[in-house]
Amino acid sequence: MVQWQGRYHFMAVGGMGMSALAKILAQRGISVSGCDVQPHFMTKADLSACGVTLFTGHDPKHLQDADFVVYSSAIKPDNEEFRAALDEHIPVLHRSEILADLLDEGLSVAVTGTHGKSSTTGFIAQGLELLGFDPTFIGGAVVNPLGGNAKLGSGPVIGEVDESDGSLVRIPASVKVVLNLDDDHLPFYGTMENLAATVHRFILGRPHNSIAVLNYNDPLLRGMDYSSRRVHWCGFGSPDIRIDALELEGVSPKISVFYEGKQFTILNDKIFGKHNGLNLAMAFSVLVAMGIDPNSAAKVLEEVQTPRRRQQILGSVNGTSVMVDIALHPTELKALREVFESSKRRVLLIFQPHRYSRYKLLFKDFVEELSLWSDVVITEIYPSDEPVEDTSSYPLYEEIGSRNKFFYSDKEKLFQDLPNIMNGYDIVLFAGLGSIGNWAEEFYTENSTKK
Repeated sequence: MVQWQGRYHFMAVGGMGMSALAKILAQRGISVSGCDVQPHFMTKADLSACGVTLFTGHDPKHLQDADFVVYSSAIKPDNEEFRAALDEHIPVLHRSEILADLLDEGLSVAVTGTHGKSSTTGFIAQGLELLGFDPTFIGGAVVNPLGGNAKLGSGPVIGEVDESDGSLVRIPASVKVVLNLDDDHLPFYGTMENLAATVHRFILGRPHNSIAVLNYNDPLLRGMDYSSRRVHWCGFGSPDIRIDALELEGVSPKISVFYEGKQFTILNDKIFGKHNGLNLAMAFSVLVAMGIDPNSAAKVLEEVQTPRRRQQILGSVNGTSVMVDIALHPTELKALREVFESSKRRVLLIFQPHRYSRYKLLFKDFVEELSLWSDVVITEIYPSDEPVEDTSSYPLYEEIGSRNKFFYSDKEKLFQDLPNIMNGYDIVLFAGLGSIGNWAEEFYTENSTKK
């Protein structure tokens, strides 16, 4: 077991996964500092409350008295603070190494996949919390019932594992969960086959007695050899945990699963969409794989909530609900659209593309999906950790065949026009993983108080 000693300095500590790790170490009484180019980020107050010393920007001076430097893939090799750490022979650790050590300390669950990681990780951790297991939660999103994006407990460790950079092959866990594999992060992997091969290495990694909980309906997952591991399949037609029915009551999922000769039904009126019904089924599979009574597992999963900015209703502006979601991929947009169509909600979608590489790779898929939305606002691309380039999302706006479509290159003009544009809609949905979530909260705050 790792002896957590010395001071850990986190570069890009504002990232959701990085801040979760920094928070857990600080809650364990370890000296932690961190820096980020963004002066304000969602978990800044939480980190300060845990005693983390925070700096704005990158500067070699931040390394004073640091025993370890932790970085994410957002940090480039030419970063002056990163280079200074190497020059001063301070051990430099990728964030996955810290996560791996935390998950290696006892009973643990690691959740990965293209879609639904944060929600499913939160469902599992909330279920264990409600059952009295006091889990440690290391998430990729803020889960309000767990107090944020991280929670230190005395029980099992539940961690979200990012598949974007291949570092998941380092991660050990008692239970390894793979939700799905889709065409994201291909600038790193090159092909879907390379992505699948990396996830396969994760599943077959240590420990040898781990259990894999896998989506039976994902063809790439079904096509791999797991002869050296115990596998619990979950899905329609699954030989282990079989989904027999998935429907919506209003916008909430109701799912029936068959396990060991018995039927279990989960109806959660706190969450949204069939996609989250599938996430609930995967969470149920994990809990029973951990030895939890299936009746108890089904019961607590009716009480869990989705993370912040996952189909989150902020409130109402002039009779129109303001919703925010991190949907950044055509598959995720499709899942939302199908719920709105089935519930006959009239929705104005405000979509912010995330990363130039994803925008270019999936351009045709975005055009196809967004053309199925009647009413769409397109904003400029949020670059995330990619270098800013002369690429606009205006061509996407031109290509989509929506009945009513708008393009806004800046927030101020959008905020000026939106109160009039949104009249007559049931919901205005801000979608994307970049600054659009902050826009949603700012717009709601500014307009909900106006008379």
